[in-house]
Amino acid sequence: MQLSKLSHAKEVLRAANEIDVRATVLSKEEAEDIINHAINKFCPTKLTGHLSIGGNANSILTEKYEFSFSKKLEEKPAFIFFEQNDQQKNLVISIDNARFLSPLMENCYGMEYFVTDQDFSYLIAVNWYAIEFVGECSALLNPEL
Repeated sequence: MQLSKLSHAKEVLRAANEIDVRATVLSKEEAEDIINHAINKFCPTKLTGHLSIGGNANSILTEKYEFSFSKKLEEKPAFIFFEQNDQQKNLVISIDNARFLSPLMENCYGMEYFVTDQDFSYLIAVNWYAIEFVGECSALLNPEL
């Protein structure tokens, strides 16, 4: 897949290379399947602009938890996808271990993104203000539990 000069994927792959995290851009077809599955299962309310799951999602502050929240996730592969505009549409990056997500994103310029695992057991939306989450990761990420 040819990446746009301004693609978030280029930035994530650059950062992954720098900190030795294995990251792969999936084919457009695989990406479309993953995004559609996550959207149909969790029904996020905003796929562009400030990404949001809305509804019954739990949330924590991005400013406080963005670079540490993933350390509580299970050690299994995760998929990262971005706002579904023309430039980032049907673009998914796979990482081997969800726990590496926060350190990876700490080494990138700021961006909003969604994360799900290979089993679609959760969906996380990271925007400028909040990290929203639903599914099996809720007990892991909620600092009040």
